[in-house]
Amino acid sequence: MLTTAISILVYGIGTVTSLAMTYIEGARRDKEWDVYRISGIILCFFWPLLLPVFIITAFLSMYGRGKRHSASSKSISAEKTLVAPRISPRA
Repeated sequence: MLTTAISILVYGIGTVTSLAMTYIEGARRDKEWDVYRISGIILCFFWPLLLPVFIITAFLSMYGRGKRHSASSKSISAEKTLVAPRISPRA
């Protein structure tokens, strides 16, 4: 229960902060309430939900799929070099 309350508090702080910044930015530029400004305000409620998705994806790619790619990428990277091949001079 405490974890849920802390999570909601952190989500609320992030949402209110982004709402305030978006509103102040629009007010400073004297913009009218068009579709882009309203969609920016609405998206302020959803972007904090994407943060755990990014964290989980990064964690899985680092510990899950990343190890499979590292084994196959070693053989590929050994073939790709920036050093030019040596050409022996003809006598």
